[in-house]
Amino acid sequence: MPSGYMGRMLFVNLSTGELKVEVPDERLLKDYIGGYGIGVRLLYSMMKPGIDPLGPENILGFAAGPLTGTPAPHGSRYTVFAKSPLTGGWGDANSGGEFGPGMKFAGFDAVFFSGLSPKPVYLLLESGKASLRDASHLWGRDTNETEDILREELGEKVQVACIGPSGEKLSLISSVVNNKGRAAGRSGLGAVMGSKKLKAVVAKGSMAVPVSDSAGLAQLRREALKCMNAPAGQNFQKYGTAAIVASSTRSGDAPIKNWDGVGIVDFPNSAAISDESVIAYQAKKYGCYRCPTPCGGIMKAVSGNYELEAGSHKPEYETLSAFGTLCLNDNLESIIVANDICNRYGLDTISTGATIGFAIECYENGLIDKRDTGGLELTWGNHRAIVAMTEKLAKREGFGDVLADGAMRAAEKIGKNAADYAIQVGGQEVPMHDPRLASHYFATYKFDATPGRHTQGRVGMHVMNAAGFCLIGSIMSTQPFLTRYLASVTGWDQTDADLNLINERILNLRHAFNLREGINPADRNMPGRIVGQPPQTQGPLAGKSIDMEAKTAAFLAERDWDPVTFKPSREKLEQLGLDDVAEDLL
Repeated sequence: MPSGYMGRMLFVNLSTGELKVEVPDERLLKDYIGGYGIGVRLLYSMMKPGIDPLGPENILGFAAGPLTGTPAPHGSRYTVFAKSPLTGGWGDANSGGEFGPGMKFAGFDAVFFSGLSPKPVYLLLESGKASLRDASHLWGRDTNETEDILREELGEKVQVACIGPSGEKLSLISSVVNNKGRAAGRSGLGAVMGSKKLKAVVAKGSMAVPVSDSAGLAQLRREALKCMNAPAGQNFQKYGTAAIVASSTRSGDAPIKNWDGVGIVDFPNSAAISDESVIAYQAKKYGCYRCPTPCGGIMKAVSGNYELEAGSHKPEYETLSAFGTLCLNDNLESIIVANDICNRYGLDTISTGATIGFAIECYENGLIDKRDTGGLELTWGNHRAIVAMTEKLAKREGFGDVLADGAMRAAEKIGKNAADYAIQVGGQEVPMHDPRLASHYFATYKFDATPGRHTQGRVGMHVMNAAGFCLIGSIMSTQPFLTRYLASVTGWDQTDADLNLINERILNLRHAFNLREGINPADRNMPGRIVGQPPQTQGPLAGKSIDMEAKTAAFLAERDWDPVTFKPSREKLEQLGLDDVAEDLL
C-alpha cells in the first residue's frame, strides 16, 4: 500500500447491517487519487442508471485523499458523494475541518453505504474497526447537539459528520455538517443520509497517516508558508472570504436582488456585511486541521435584534452574499443567525439564501402573499422575515415546506411564471459569482457534472479535491505545490502531465455518470439574468452578455465532446483508460 493511505475501504449495507472491509487496489488509487475520484469510479461500476436517489440502491460515499491528515498545508478535506436527489445526476460535496483527518486517524480512507436502515443509526470508525450503533436518541437533534452528545458518549476527541433535522426530513438542499459549521453543502447529500436513516459517521482513533518523505514534505511546507505571507494572503488570513463581499458587490461579481439588481445602485451599504464589519463580531479565528491560513472564525454572542449565544461559525462570502446582497439585506446580525440556522439544521447556505431570494421576488410580483407565508412580509431587505422564513424552510413548516427542496421545485409548486425567478441550473441554485464578469463560470455552471458550482471549473480542481487539498491553498500559494506534495506523501513519481490526465479521467467519468442517466448538459436551462440576456443598462456589467454559442464551442473542442450528444469521443475515453465507459455510451 502506498504511503498517504490507510489501506481500508469500508462497505456498509444498512439494510442488513453487514460491514465489509476491503483493501483498495493500488491501481485504483494511482489512477483516481482518492476522494470523489475513487468514488465516481466505484459508483459508476457498482450502480445501475435510473435508481431512486433516495432509495436503497443509491450508494453514499465518504472519502478522504492522500494529503488529508498529513503535514501538507491545507490537507484537511474530504468529500461526500452519491447520486444527487437535487439534480438527478452525479452529486458531490467537499468539506474541511477535522473530520477528514479524523476518518484517516480512525484507520479508513473511504466508507460506502448502500441500503436503507430500518431505524436511525450512526457508524463508528475506531482504530481500524467499525460498528453500527443505534441513533434513535439523536434523531431530531440539530448538528451541534448531535456532536455534543456523541462526544459525551464516546470521548472529546471523536470527529463527527452528521445531518440535522433538514436532512432527516429529506430537504433536497440539505447538507452534511462537521465541527458545527464546516459543511459538505452542495448536491443535497444530507437528504441521502436522511433517506438511509444514517444520522452520523463518527471517527475515533490516533493511527498515523504514513508519509513517504517526511523531511521533504516538511521542507515543502516551509516553502509554501513563505508564499502565503504576501499582503493579499495576510488580508485573507485576517478576514477569510468575507474580505471580498464589498469589492465583489462593487465590481459586479456578487449577484444583487436575485440577480436582477446592480450593486452600486441597489446595495450601496455593502461594507456593512464585509471584512471589518464581520470580524467585529468574531471572538477568535478558526482553522481546519493544521491549516496555516485559518479563514474561519468563531463568533461572539449576538444580542439586540437577535439573540444568539457565542460559538457560531462566521458566515463566509457565499453565505454573506446569498442572505445579503441577493436579498438586499444589509443587516449582518440576521445573516449570522441565518448561517447558524443552516449549520444547525444542516442546509446548504447557497441554495437556502438563493431560494429565499426567489421567494422574495415571487412575493414582490404577487405570486404569493401573506396568506402563503404565514403572515410574513417577504420583501427585499426585510431581515426579520428572511430569518423567519429560513427557519420555516429548515423545519419544513408552512411555506417553508414549499421552499425546502430548492427554487426549481418551489417554482413548480407555485406555478404561474415563478420559474422566471428561480435562478438555478439543472436543479441547483447558482453560487454568488457572476459569469458576466468572469465568463469561465458560464461553462462551469452549465456543463459540470454538478451544475451551478463555482469551484469545479478551475484547472486541476478534480485532482485537488481527490487529494484532499483545499482550494484556498491553491489560491494562497504562488507556486504549484500539489505535484510535489503528492510525491512526498505517496512516493509516486507523478508529473504534472500525469495529474492532468487523472484530472481529465475524473472529469469525464463524472460526466459519463450523468450521460448514462440521460442527462445531457446541453439541455440544461441557463437563466438569462446570469448571462446578460438582456444586458444590464447600468453599473459595471452594463451592456455585457455572454456569447454562449462561442463559449460552448470552445469548451467542447477542449474536451473532445460531441457538439450534439456531448459524449466524449472513443479516442478520448480510451486514452483515459475508460474503455468500459466507451462501451456503455458509444
